[in-house]
Amino acid sequence: MRYKKNKFIIFYVFNIILLFVILLLAIPASKFLNRINLDDNEFVTDQVVINPKAESPKVIDRTMKIKFVAEVDSLLEWDFKALQDTIEINVGENRVISYEGKNLSDRVITSTANFIASPESIIPYLVKTECFCFTEQTLAPGESKIFTLVFYLDPSLDSDNNLNDLKDLVFTYEFSE
Repeated sequence: MRYKKNKFIIFYVFNIILLFVILLLAIPASKFLNRINLDDNEFVTDQVVINPKAESPKVIDRTMKIKFVAEVDSLLEWDFKALQDTIEINVGENRVISYEGKNLSDRVITSTANFIASPESIIPYLVKTECFCFTEQTLAPGESKIFTLVFYLDPSLDSDNNLNDLKDLVFTYEFSE
């Protein structure tokens, strides 16, 4: 009987010491991993995306005008709008665009945004590094949320002769239930 009691106490004390050691090592381990950039975060500063793991695309001297359209399916009780209607962007330049969505209903709604690019021929050259369209979005009744799109146009589009005259693009996002 005494052997079982001692075994339990040893097990209990060992686990407490083990947890204490793990907690002590967690902070230095976290600092070390952050120092070697072992994370998947992208840092957004002043409309420029800095990804420590990827080289930035080459920005070329070709300007595109992009109009952002925000739509909502008639059955979805949301308000959705682009906070910037139109921008001019150099090909290869990273940009951050924000949209605002609001649930106008009295229930929780989960929705997905569908994307349409006009003309469609630009799609192979559109690189979205972050987009609210990648995942479902859930809004509580009356909740507002800012949705973010981070993208650039691949500079290789400049070598596509079919797109030489292309200067205006339209990106449309539509939320549907």
